[in-house]
Amino acid sequence: MTASLGGKVALVTGAAGGIGGAVVRRFVAEGAEVLAADLDAAGLGRLAAEVPGVRTCTADITAADGVTALFAAMDDAFGRIDILVNNAGIGGPRVKRLHELDLEEYDAVMAANLRAPLALTQAVLPRMIAAGGGAIVNLASPAGMHAVPRVGPYSISKAGMIMLTKQTAKEYAADGIRCNAVAPGVTDTAILDGLPKAHLDQIVAMIPQGRIAQPDEIAAMIVFLASDAASFVNGSIVLVDGAAGT
Repeated sequence: MTASLGGKVALVTGAAGGIGGAVVRRFVAEGAEVLAADLDAAGLGRLAAEVPGVRTCTADITAADGVTALFAAMDDAFGRIDILVNNAGIGGPRVKRLHELDLEEYDAVMAANLRAPLALTQAVLPRMIAAGGGAIVNLASPAGMHAVPRVGPYSISKAGMIMLTKQTAKEYAADGIRCNAVAPGVTDTAILDGLPKAHLDQIVAMIPQGRIAQPDEIAAMIVFLASDAASFVNGSIVLVDGAAGT
């Protein structure tokens, strides 16, 4: 069984980023119609120029009116939605222990990484229920399974994303809705820009496959989970990390 997305309509958030852009390219190549969403209008413009036929929407999904505008654009463009990919997120502070955090910093990470995906999930569920089903793929992280020193807000938010995935799957499986998450290991995206080579070398040394992931390798798993080929995969958290977390 192939992971074709022919005839499917998808919404991908964080689409201007490395993994999000790779997901959009893969989805379109597999036959899906896609609305690519991001706060980065320039990045969406570059994506649209590269991927013919993709629709774009600039929206702040941490704001209620941003979520409303996004689904209005979805309704206007396609009139339905089969797949939601909750990819957008931020890293937050990377050098502070918990007692050093400003709660405003924590709130910003939780708003982008957990509250916004919940708001998008709440918006999409009635549409999917009415349509008889759908697929949601969330972006989690190994950091949501194992505490990472000095990135507390990010780790906590991704732990929440894992439980949001499981909760959604459990509550809506009978409605024909599947919800799974991909937990990428260290991936070659802009988040690594400026990272000292010595630090990156230390990271690679801890990955049994001896390298970091490419965005398209993460996108490939997202395509599979979104497709009918994964019809009995529900509530799973799939590590794509070169055996680093094994």
